[in-house]
This record gives sequence, C-alpha cells and structure tokens, in this order.
Amino acid sequence: MAMCAFNFGYDVGTFGGVQAMTSFDQRFGKYNKSTGAWALPGWMSSVMTATPFLGKALGCMSGGWIAERWGRRMAILVLCIVSFIGVTLQTAAVDSAMFTIGRVITFGMTGMAIVVVPIYQAETAPEALRGMFSSTIQLMIILGQVVAICVTYGTKNIGGNAGWRIPIGLQLLLPTVLFMLLPFVPESPRWLLSRDRREDCARNPRKLRKNASEENIQIEIEAIAYAHANEHKGTWTQVFDKTNRVRTAVAILAMFGQQITGQAFPTQYGVVFCKSQGFGDRSFLFNIIQNVVSLVAIIFTWFFIDGIGRRPLLMVGGTLMAAFLFILGGVSSAPGYLNPSEKSFMVASIMLFQFFYNLSWAPASYVLVSEAAAQGVKEKTNLLACVISVLTTLVTSFTIPYLINAQYANLGGKVAFIYGGINIIMVVVAFLYIPELKGRTLEEVDQLFASGVPLRKFKGIRTRRAEEIYEEEYEHKYNNIETVESVKAA
Repeated sequence: MAMCAFNFGYDVGTFGGVQAMTSFDQRFGKYNKSTGAWALPGWMSSVMTATPFLGKALGCMSGGWIAERWGRRMAILVLCIVSFIGVTLQTAAVDSAMFTIGRVITFGMTGMAIVVVPIYQAETAPEALRGMFSSTIQLMIILGQVVAICVTYGTKNIGGNAGWRIPIGLQLLLPTVLFMLLPFVPESPRWLLSRDRREDCARNPRKLRKNASEENIQIEIEAIAYAHANEHKGTWTQVFDKTNRVRTAVAILAMFGQQITGQAFPTQYGVVFCKSQGFGDRSFLFNIIQNVVSLVAIIFTWFFIDGIGRRPLLMVGGTLMAAFLFILGGVSSAPGYLNPSEKSFMVASIMLFQFFYNLSWAPASYVLVSEAAAQGVKEKTNLLACVISVLTTLVTSFTIPYLINAQYANLGGKVAFIYGGINIIMVVVAFLYIPELKGRTLEEVDQLFASGVPLRKFKGIRTRRAEEIYEEEYEHKYNNIETVESVKAA
C-alpha cells in the first residue's frame, strides 16, 4: 500500500530535475539573451510547480469519499487509473498548458494516496509497529525522489524531447505494478465491520495475522465490533463537534506542520538553487545525495518512532531543522562574493535540514494523522488535514520562486530565515498540542482523547485494550446469567 506514494515522490523529483534541463526549457521556456540560456520564466515555474497541488486537493477529497463508500481497495484502483491519465498527458505534452494539466491530474493520484494509505496502515498494523508501518509512506515518497533524480541525471544530456520525456513516461510503470498486485491486498477489516460485512471481515485478519490463532483473531474481531457497536460513519458536523474537534485539530496541526516547515525549498527548488550558485551539473549530483540522505533518515525513523515516540522526534527534529536553516541563511547573508567552501557549506546545510526533516516531521505527520482521527469520521478528518497540507504546500511552492529569484525579492538562501523561524514556532506547538500515542490501539486512543487530560500528558494515562473491555463485559454478562439461573433454580 505504501507503494501508492512512490509516484508522488517520483513526480516531485522528476520535475525538480527536468525543469533544469536545457531540452525541457527549450520546449516550454524562453531564451534569455543576457544569459545566453533557455529557462522557464519565474511565473511559469510557479504555475507548473504550484497548480498541481489543486489536483492533489481534489484527489484528497475524492479519495476520502471513495475509501469511505466503496473501501480502501477501490480507492487504490481509481488512483491507478488517474495516474495513467495524468502521466500520459505529461509525456505527450506539446505545450506548457498540456503538461501542467497532466501534472494536475497526476497529483490527484498523490492526494488520494496520502488520505487512503495512512488510514489502511493504521487500521491493519499491530499497534506496537504502527509508527514504523505508517512511516513507510514517506519512505516510498523519498525512494521515488531518489529514483527520479537518478533517472534525470542519466537523461539530462540526451538531445531533443527524449531527455525529459523518458523520466516522465517511466511513471507509468508503478501504477501498472499496483494494478497487478491489488487483487492480493486484503480489504481493511475495520472498514468491512463498518459496513456490517462480518463474514468478509473474518477472512481478512487471517491474511494480515498469519501467526495468530483462530481464537485470538475471533476475539480481536468481536472486540473491535463491540467497541464500535454504536458507532456509524459520522457527518462533517461531527468532525468539529465537542467530541472530535480536538482530534481534528491534532490531525490538522500534524499535516500543516509537515509542509510549513520549508521542505518545498530543497525538494522542489534545490537543483535550481544550486545551479544559481554556480554548481552547474553537480547540482543534479547534490540532489541525488540529498535524497539518499533523506532515505537513510526514514530508515532510522523505523527504529525510533515506536520506541521514543512521536513527540520527541518532532521537537528534536524541528529544532535541528531550524538550526541548519539559520546556518544557511547566515552564510547566504555574508557580504560580497561567496567562496567555494561557503557555497559547499550551504549545500551541506540543505542536506542536513532534509535529513532531520525526514527523521521527524515528514514521517511522523502521517503517523499522527492516521492515529488521531476518530473511527467514525476518520476519512473526513484525514481528508480535511491533507487538503490543508496540500493548500499549505501550494502557497509555499508558489511563493518560493518569487522570494528567491533575482528579479523579485532576491532573497536567495536568506529565505531560510523565514522557515527557520516557523520551525521554532512549530516546535513549541508540538510540545503543547501534539499527544504521544505510541503503543496504543486505536480503541485506547479513543480513551485518551475522552479523558479530558491535556494532550501533552497523554503518555502517563492508563488505558485498556478493546479485548480487555470485551472480555470483562462478557464475563460480567455470563456471571449475571449464572446468578439469574441460580435464583430460578432455588
């Protein structure tokens, strides 16, 4: 399921590379007589980069609706079809409008993925490993970027349109693989229970819990059904009611923080920025290294997120992200011409920012949004949080070219001061308003939010698993029946 997000990272990584290709600029850009080079105008770069996030927002909306009505597997099927259409339009593009429309449709697929995949993973993963499972979506995003940058690095010197069309067209491979593997993916048991499909639900946990006994599987199913017996799919009003509004706010904060902390700068404009500093073709190599570093960070996260928890990762990671952004801004502010060592230091700061971003906010946000939402409004809450995340990314992606380019604000690397300050704010927000939910079942999470205890103190609250509550209630009813029978016999 995490593979659904591969093309998200691949598309971002591909566009970050192809917009720096001469062949791509000759096709869609303009010739600058003063520099003697082809380049995309700043406004076109903004439109091509930011507009697709509208498609991502629409994908979030439709993905949540499809997942709620027809199931998680159906949402993945539609995701594959949307991806086929969008990539085909991009590959065959004859002008910038056609290419941008193709990106908008392709990003519809990414919007569906970031809503559906965290829900499925949270609903099916063992609670002790839920953090690791849920962070695999970010692993696939970064892996997609790594593959994309390697491909664009290999095709950047190919003449004609083939140089940019080859990496774009390769996006057709992943949805093909997903389409072939989809029949082997079991539907979420919790969704089946919400649709009163008890027989289908009984079959699926056996595929997901290979080593569990039949008795344990049956108890798990009965316990979940009992815990949510009076719960039905909620309305949009319930997303914001007294019971759920805190949970909704946590999900929104997590996804908003993921994008407002400045990741769009190194991810989408890293190659262009490095080229502007005179690194030439080495900019592509730096991008590869940066994404490999990010991939290593995600793998490190697997060993920490279910151990030390979500809150420490967010706070420590955010602090270090801010530190390296301030370093980048400080070096960029140095008067006069920067020497090669100073420029290399800037590149290192960007890479280290990316490392700690992918160690903390990037994966932990997907984990939190999948945990925090109440079961009855999970799809709607995730949809809302992801749409806000997409709109935040749209704003940051659209404004960055105007902030860094010489013909506009001309901040260059000094834009890091803005995002460094935002990172400090988000660290404080994480301390105050992000709860620790590691090692809890989704039913235990319900108990935590119902307790009324401040979010930052959730770690010390004792909760009970659904199986414990179910067994206690079952024993209580059984004892009552025995008592009644004894009275009747007497």
